[in-house]
This record gives sequence, structure tokens and C-alpha cells, in this order.
Amino acid sequence: MWGKSQTEMHGMGMEHVDPVMMVMWHKADDATKKMWMMRMLDEKIMMKECWIKMMQHKLETMKALKSAIEKM
Repeated sequence: MWGKSQTEMHGMGMEHVDPVMMVMWHKADDATKKMWMMRMLDEKIMMKECWIKMMQHKLETMKALKSAIEKM
């Protein structure tokens, strides 16, 4: 249905993009595509950093709980 533009986006983390974004991607110039890809990578990095912080907090909580139980 989408032809070559869909296969160009496959493998860049854009497999589940709405049709409007597909059309915009197909019509965008290289500089705009690069900017979009950089922003998508930044979003993934921010998401992973947030997940790491959450897991660190969870680990600290579990260690504190273990320490409290050991003192009982």
C-alpha cells in the first residue's frame, strides 16, 4: 500500500507510525528526517534514563526494607 516509503522507515523504530506521519516522512527533506530521527532517539534515551532511576529507587527501597527486617 505505501510502497518504498514504508520500507525506508522500517528498521528505524518507526514500524508503528500513523499514516499522516508516513506521508510527512515521505515528503520531508533529509535535514528534517535527520532531526526527527534524533528527536526519536532522544525520547528513547529519556525513557530508558527514567526507567533506570525508577529501578534504582525500587532497589534502594528493597534494601532499606531488608535492613529493617534484619533488625527485627
